[in-house]
This record gives sequence, C-alpha cells and structure tokens, in this order.
Amino acid sequence: MSQGKGPRKLKCDCASVFGDAQSLSEHVKETGHMRNRFCVSCCQLFSTKDGRDQHEKTAAKHRKAPIVPPRTNAPKNKPQTDNPGAAPRKPVVVTKPPKVAQGVQEKKKAPKVPTKVNLHSTQPVKTSSTTGSISKEIVSAGLSESPKKKYPWASNWEGPGIKALKKRCHDEVCLVSQGYYTGNPSHQMNLKFSIKKFLPTPVKASGMRRKAIALDCEMVGIAGGRDELAHLCAVDLFTGEVLINTLVYPTEVVKDWRTKYSGVTPAKMAMARASGQALNGWPAARAKLFEFTDADTILVGHSLNHDLKVLRVAHKRVVDSAIIVSETVFGKGNRMLRQWSLKQLSQDLLGITIQSSRGGHDCMEDTLATRELVLWCLRERQKLDLWAKKALVEYEEEKRKSQERQREKAKAEKEAREKEMEKQKQQLRFEASSIEEDDHNDYYCDDYDSLDEHIDWGEYVQVPLDYELSLASPWYD
Repeated sequence: MSQGKGPRKLKCDCASVFGDAQSLSEHVKETGHMRNRFCVSCCQLFSTKDGRDQHEKTAAKHRKAPIVPPRTNAPKNKPQTDNPGAAPRKPVVVTKPPKVAQGVQEKKKAPKVPTKVNLHSTQPVKTSSTTGSISKEIVSAGLSESPKKKYPWASNWEGPGIKALKKRCHDEVCLVSQGYYTGNPSHQMNLKFSIKKFLPTPVKASGMRRKAIALDCEMVGIAGGRDELAHLCAVDLFTGEVLINTLVYPTEVVKDWRTKYSGVTPAKMAMARASGQALNGWPAARAKLFEFTDADTILVGHSLNHDLKVLRVAHKRVVDSAIIVSETVFGKGNRMLRQWSLKQLSQDLLGITIQSSRGGHDCMEDTLATRELVLWCLRERQKLDLWAKKALVEYEEEKRKSQERQREKAKAEKEAREKEMEKQKQQLRFEASSIEEDDHNDYYCDDYDSLDEHIDWGEYVQVPLDYELSLASPWYD
C-alpha cells in the first residue's frame, strides 16, 4: 500500500520551517538568511552559491531585454502630397465640452477628507489623493534631491581613501567595552541587552555593496524604557549619495515619541504609513540596510552602538566618531573619561550648527554631520591633535572645579550635620534636667507638712494608751 506524501517543508539555516517557497522568500527578504543560495524573484532555493549564480545567468526571467538604439536615419513624416498611394487622412476633430446653460449650477465634487489612521491597527491602510501632498512634508527630500540643497556644508569626497579609513576601525575589545555586539555570544555577559534577535551583516550584499556607509537612527520610547527605531538614514561615506532616508513604523506600542529629540510625531508616522513611505518595523529597516552592506563594509556613526542596537545588527568593522575623539584626547587604550556630543564637535571642529530646530533632530542632518566629522578627522590629524590638547586642559580644569564643588558641598553637609547633632544634644540635656527637677519635687513635696493633720501618729507608731508622755519622752513631739 503506497503512502501519500504531504507538501514539502522548506527549512532555513536558522532552523525555521516553512510550508511553501513564498513564505521562505519573505523570511529571506526580512532576515537575509541564505541570501547567497536563494533566488527571491523566483522563490527557488539552491544547494550552493554557484548554483544560484548559474541560475541567474541562464534563467529567462533574469535575462535583460536588449536595448535597441534609436534609428537615426529613419525617414521623417512627409506631407500627404509626397505619397500619392496613401489613403487620405481625416482631419482631426477637436471636441469641446458642452456649455452649461445659464441658471444651471455645475455639480462640484466634494473634497476627500483623509481618514484617521490607527497607528497599531492590523488592517491595511487606505490611501487617498490628499495624502500625496502631505507625505512630501513627512519624508525628507534626500531621496530625490541632492542633500547639498538643504545642507550646503555637506562636502564632496576629497581623500583620504578606504585604506586610511580601515586603519581607523576599532578593535573588538574597544567595541565591546563601548557596548557593541560584534557577533560573539561569549560577550553577552558584558552587554545590558538581549542578543536573541541580532543578525550579522551578510557575507554578500543583496544590492550594490558600498565600501563605507554613514548612518544615524532616531528612536522613540516603548514599554520598560526601551528604545525602538523610528527613522533611519544612511549615506555613502565617500560619494555622499543618500541610500536610505525613511521613517520606520514601530513594532511595539509607543509610550514616548521623544519628539524633542527624534523629530517624529504620531501624525507624521501615521501619514507616512498611509502613503506607504514608512518601512514596516526594524526588521524591514535592517533588510534595507543589508542591501548595501556586507561583512566588509565599514559602518560609520556617532555613538553607533545605540543605532546598531535598535537595528539588531552585529558588525565588527566600525568607525565611531565619538571614540575617535575620545581616544585622541585621553590616548588610545586608556579609559575614555568623557565623550563629546555630535552637536558640540560639529560646532568646535566643523564650524556648523546642527540640532537647532524646535521640531526635534533632523536625522539626515545628523548623518551628514557625522560623515563630515569623520572625513575631517581623517584629513586634519594635526588640527585634531591641537583641539584634543586644548580639550584635555579644559577637561582637567572642569574636573578640578567639580572636585572643589564636591568638597565644598561635603564640608557644608558636615557642618550642617554637626549643628544638627549639637542641637539634638542640647535638647537631650534640657529634657534630662527637666526630669531631674520633677523627681526632686516629687521627693520633697510641700504637702508633707500637711500630713500631720491627717495622721494619728500614736496609732501609726502603736504607742501604749497608758503611756504618759513627758518632755523627756521621745514621743512627746
């Protein structure tokens, strides 16, 4: 008796099992797993990378249609008289809309009112024609325009190259000490967050791989005081090309939008989602970043560990502008006693003002400022060293003043405690003296003299009745 076979199960390298190829394809898009052995467009899995490459070369679906050049020697249209055998052309009739009779009002279409959008609804969002103009205000023009129009201080790349940048990559010990997860599970004990959903950068980028990418993220607050990705920007470090600039719809309920810092409001997020211009959660944002990133790409940022944390990305090739500056001030390998903010470094080193808008931080502005700062540190090593010496002197002076303030504060607190203790001692002395005086008055009571009137002393001392008292008698008195 033959046994029927059920549908074939597809298994990913992460041990996840899927019932069909389409589900596996969606999983590959989101996570990047088996990207080198899976054809997303064909939903087909291959045993080796070479098999997938051969498939892309030979499959008809992946063949590009040949580009036909325009015919430069094609004859131009000639008048009707030059071609007597051709059929006569009919004159073009232009129709005009009928005129509306007087007294008859033309019906006007009611304007469409955009519906309210539930930020955490599972139903698909219907878009309207009115969202098009509003969405342009939500999503930055960096994707369609050159960032130089809005940020004129953004410079073109003028050396040094990738070799100089590689030398500035931080070692794994430094990264782990600053809160980075580099992909080694043994470092979990040194981290204050879970690495369960982290993924390493792919071996090969799914799109056009970039040598170095500057990126920045804006976060909102969710339950437990945790951070959630809300905006992602990525720029090619050398060309300045904007790769990603989009809002990211949170995967959990937002408790605090932090608009003062994130620049994100519920209205902006809702409208971006309605217009389809927001990525669906951090997994989609990570997959988008993996289109340009592989294990050899150098990721550049300012305190980039926080950005990679919300993206759940494990990476080893990192250049952090905050670490570069701190190492220059305190010395490489020494403890970083302070890290300077991107706003202060941009003002001191680049002479530009950022994060001045009342509407919150501009994610693209921070990304480009980080790019400029790293390129400046690579080009202007002597100027950076001079600034670092000055910054160290200012830090030591501020540290001395801070210690002096702490000593004065401790001295004042000690004097206050001593005064309080002296006050308590005086209170205790006063209470003790009051108790002694009360005891003395109780012992030597004035009422004792009046007791003679109530006590029959003869009865009290049991004097015999026939005893005659005399002046010499001890009982006379």
